[in-house]
Amino acid sequence: MMNRYKPFHILVFVLLAAACSLPGRSGSDATPTPVGNFLTFSVIPPAYTTSMNPGDRIPGAPMEYVGQEGDTYRIRIDGQEALKRVGDSFAWSGVIAPGVYAEFNLRLTSALLGPLPVTGGVTLTILDWQPVATAVLPQLPDALYFSNILLDQNLAVGETMPAATLKYEGVVTEGSRRLARFSGLTGLTDYAQGDSVTWMGQLRSNVYVRYNLRVISFDEDNVLLGGTAELWFAEPTYP
Repeated sequence: MMNRYKPFHILVFVLLAAACSLPGRSGSDATPTPVGNFLTFSVIPPAYTTSMNPGDRIPGAPMEYVGQEGDTYRIRIDGQEALKRVGDSFAWSGVIAPGVYAEFNLRLTSALLGPLPVTGGVTLTILDWQPVATAVLPQLPDALYFSNILLDQNLAVGETMPAATLKYEGVVTEGSRRLARFSGLTGLTDYAQGDSVTWMGQLRSNVYVRYNLRVISFDEDNVLLGGTAELWFAEPTYP
């Protein structure tokens, strides 16, 4: 199942620009949420998967696995502890980096011995974004990293892909070959059906993205792209 990411301009929320000790939620507690021009990416369940040992934390979130107690598991969410069983929810939402809000909707899965498997989905919301293409991504060893974000995107001639500078310019011919032409890339512009197209760029000063796409089909009017996205968030709130 493909997941389309979209920019949204309707909902109005409140978010502080800096990610400095903002609370999240582990139930019904209110939390600051995004404002203004924002877009969302979704890691669809069960694509987000990790295994936790006692003392481990979900990367980027105050969600900890304390240890096993009989047939239960002691977890800590934003400082609050609870005993959970296999199949129970493990959820939190809050600011994970400047201008980035996340919702972790996870569950504990079966574990007999060894690490505790956790799986589910994550929704990532980025505020006040402005795409800038880059030829290479910087080294970001301390950034939060998310992948397994499925995309499909249909672009009409002259249309630019949201949250990118990738623009479909139409069909060109090279001898007997018909190619889809794009602008807004830092390299090659013409692609055959089935070719991979990579766009890398910056969405905020601390947010980088790579779209790993493929040309599914195209004609004089439209092009269909499909693939995945990877995201990096520097300056994490919970490093």
